[in-house]
Amino acid sequence: MTYREFFRLLERRCSARGKAREVIDERLHAVESPAAVLVTDYKNFSLFTELFGILHFLTLIASATEILNEFARKHGGNVLKWEADSLFASFPTSKLAIQAALAMNRALAKRNAGRPEAEQLRLCCGIGFGPMYHAGHEVFGSQVNRAAKLGEDLAQEEQILVTQEAVAAAGSGLQWSGRRLARFGAVKVPYRELVWE
Repeated sequence: MTYREFFRLLERRCSARGKAREVIDERLHAVESPAAVLVTDYKNFSLFTELFGILHFLTLIASATEILNEFARKHGGNVLKWEADSLFASFPTSKLAIQAALAMNRALAKRNAGRPEAEQLRLCCGIGFGPMYHAGHEVFGSQVNRAAKLGEDLAQEEQILVTQEAVAAAGSGLQWSGRRLARFGAVKVPYRELVWE
């Protein structure tokens, strides 16, 4: 279903009642399936922009965009969009999203070697997993919001923060920190940090 079709159905749903709304909901649920979402953010975007100007930081981002896009694709991901310095990508499984985040961080560490601090890029990552509505090149669901909160607001440089649902879906073989809670207003969201080197 395209993005436009999805939102047309939502518009119709606003005034639909009874059976008409049930039919619309069935069509919407047909594009709902479990998926993982990875949201990355660069450390020091605001600071570097103030110190060196927006063009300096945008040039750095442009130099690394293909690195992140490539590792998303290599791990079965679909790059949904870039918003300023944040990448949004969806994956069929939580484990693939985690592997992509690891590969991105390692690739940037290699890229950063020997460069001055003002030219280094370090990622902050958030990952969620759960039911999502797929519409064109967008996905919608609470796990998207959670991954964005973890990646853009809570994660520090080279941290990969993962919702409890994504941790459970990833299976065994990974090391995790203790359980923590993020707050979304009155809602508490459990998450953990991936332990990696």
